[in-house]
Amino acid sequence: MKIFSIIPVLFFLVSMGGAYSAPGPNEVFNWVAYPEAGNPELVNPAGFSFVNSLRLRLGMAASDSTFEGFDRVSIAFPGAGISGWWDDEVSMRKFTISSSMNIFENTASIGVGYTWFDPTVKSSPFSGKNFYTLGMIVRPLEWFSFGLVRRGGMDLPGDVDVEASYRAGFAVRPLGEDLTIVSDLETGTKFEDYRFSAGVEFRPMEGLAIRADAGEDYLSLGLEAGFGGAALSYGATSDDNYSYSSSRGDITFSAGPGPNMFEPSGIFVRFETGHFDELRQRPFLGSIQPCFTETALLLDRIASDNSVSGVIVDIRGSVGSLAQAEEIRTLLQRVSESGKKVYFYVEDISNGGYYLASCGSSIWIHPGGSVRFIGLASAGFFLRDFLDRFGIYPDLLHIGEYKSASDMLTRSDMSEAQRRATSALLESLQSELIAGVANGKGFEPAQLHTIMNAGPYTATRAVTAGMVEGICYQDEVEERISDELGREISVVSIENYSASIPADDEWGPDSHIAVVVATGFINRGKSGSSFPLGRVMGSETLCDDLREAASQTGVQAIVLRIDSPGGDALASADMHHAVEIIRREIPVIVSMGGVAASGGYEMACGADRIFADRMTVTGSIGIITGKFSFGGLMDSLGINVEEVSTSPMASMSSSFRPYTDIERSRVFDLMEDGYNLFVETVAQGRGMTFEQVDSIGRGRVWSGMDGLEIGLVDECGGVVDAVYYAARLAGMDIGEVPEVLIYPSPSFPGNIELPGFGVSENLVEFFSSEQVLYLMQPISIE
Repeated sequence: MKIFSIIPVLFFLVSMGGAYSAPGPNEVFNWVAYPEAGNPELVNPAGFSFVNSLRLRLGMAASDSTFEGFDRVSIAFPGAGISGWWDDEVSMRKFTISSSMNIFENTASIGVGYTWFDPTVKSSPFSGKNFYTLGMIVRPLEWFSFGLVRRGGMDLPGDVDVEASYRAGFAVRPLGEDLTIVSDLETGTKFEDYRFSAGVEFRPMEGLAIRADAGEDYLSLGLEAGFGGAALSYGATSDDNYSYSSSRGDITFSAGPGPNMFEPSGIFVRFETGHFDELRQRPFLGSIQPCFTETALLLDRIASDNSVSGVIVDIRGSVGSLAQAEEIRTLLQRVSESGKKVYFYVEDISNGGYYLASCGSSIWIHPGGSVRFIGLASAGFFLRDFLDRFGIYPDLLHIGEYKSASDMLTRSDMSEAQRRATSALLESLQSELIAGVANGKGFEPAQLHTIMNAGPYTATRAVTAGMVEGICYQDEVEERISDELGREISVVSIENYSASIPADDEWGPDSHIAVVVATGFINRGKSGSSFPLGRVMGSETLCDDLREAASQTGVQAIVLRIDSPGGDALASADMHHAVEIIRREIPVIVSMGGVAASGGYEMACGADRIFADRMTVTGSIGIITGKFSFGGLMDSLGINVEEVSTSPMASMSSSFRPYTDIERSRVFDLMEDGYNLFVETVAQGRGMTFEQVDSIGRGRVWSGMDGLEIGLVDECGGVVDAVYYAARLAGMDIGEVPEVLIYPSPSFPGNIELPGFGVSENLVEFFSSEQVLYLMQPISIE
């Protein structure tokens, strides 16, 4: 269908009349289907659509092996470019401005160039003359490209004119980017004389391209050497006797990274923890901070990068949730398994930090640092007595004995059901901590229990206990590594490493996996931030993100990254519905982060497959609703409230009195219907019976490891595993890290909508609403 859409453009180009050539530099490798091998403004302006960064190019000419000097300068950036050429001997100057438009996401491009000669040079017959160049490129497949150019003519004084010309060509890549074979055919407006040429580009190594092109009366040879942010290209052309005729060269400087012949090897990448936000962030007047998914994919790339010898991890801040620490640890283990070294420098670390560091080759600790690998604990606030002091009555109801999210408001202490569920969760999480550290450091589980009971540890005690390898300051780490390896090491930050990765030179439709991040308290409307809820995930925003991602050309599958304790029941249902609709068109894979519970789990259960970390917190299939009564507070303030109603149930939502028995019974009936709908939704999504879901529901939370055993989860793994699975399911080539698009895009700080609770937008309505919630009890785990 895409190819047929191009046919009208082909007819348009052919109908425009002709052109042949004009004074100025001629590109040595004039391949209209592959203009990136030369200069798009000289070959095919449609090629600007495939320029991926700002480029400055200086052109030079030579003849008889003699350098004649620089005679051209051009600036190119994605979608446009401008160039100038001069020849002082004949006082001639020529300028070209070009623009292109990408069609169908890297599948096709059309471009136009306008060239004019300096009108002040009166001695030249070309003074003030101009012409247009129209071009197009179609790349329907990753190994095939077709190009067509129509270059305009000029009427000159006298009987001599410059004819228009057409040039068509194709290029194929039978072995991928390493080998490109081209063929071109050029003719004039009368379509009588044809000039045929063929060429080849071979890339024997990273950063080096060898080119050859031959026609009926010439032979051209050349090469291009890349040095990362710069490149040097040179090409020589023979005459019809195959003797040297002329040559041209270019020096190119790029704002973005490019291929590098002398790619550094043996480097170490320094990775600092502390920024593991699931969403991209954009500080005020700052650059975009990568989200957790981008960091994880970058670590996965390092594992297969032969230029990297190892990773140095600085733990001087948070390591995120236990689930995030688990994902980073797994990826660093893969780095180690690929034959690379992984070293850790730590300062003050707790359970998650030591669990992460235990996968390293060595751990060095700051002299004043400490290790708090002492087991897990959880604490919760219970505000009933506090609310009673102010005359506020939390008339909240829940279904499921483990659905304890409302207990913090309705109770003064922890219920036995909540204590049992929390204890079981902590035991499951701690078993993974112990298993990971035992595997990484060689301890027996019994030894680790003893170590936990004897903690926390100063730096010296940690060395004595065998928990870390040594003590040093942060600026001494590189010296320690050099001493261990017996050589000097080169270290780059993970940010600079990321910036040095060159863009792929791939043809055909871009194939992507879209990662849609769903994080925060679930609410209706737009996403934003709100007191007292913190980060809010609006159902309208999330559904829009899902639809936008699914509609993007080239997106083959969606990975839905969920980090949410739940929230509004209607909003959760809307997001589940959106997932179900989209998965009819493309696969939807869920990756659970630190928590994907209650409404967050309802959203997940509609996907094709669910990945969870072993230390993810999930489940909490239950329901809460109710209201706050401020009658006692009004009485204490001397405020009398009188109500008038037209029916017995009209004032049941009153914020000034508790429910009556019959009102509470009616509310509970509604809750039962809501709970049954929740359970049925999960049962349908997971291929289970109502009874099976109810038996593991009732508001109980589970670790990802336990969730796998009871059928809530399909596979233990992180977001990288979910991306690779999605790529395989979509039939993509996964020889390397799949290209990923992240949604949502970051917004500027300060421009944040402030949704309230449900449809309400203020704190009073938050406390007085009767919102139905699929919400998990907040759990603080240390």
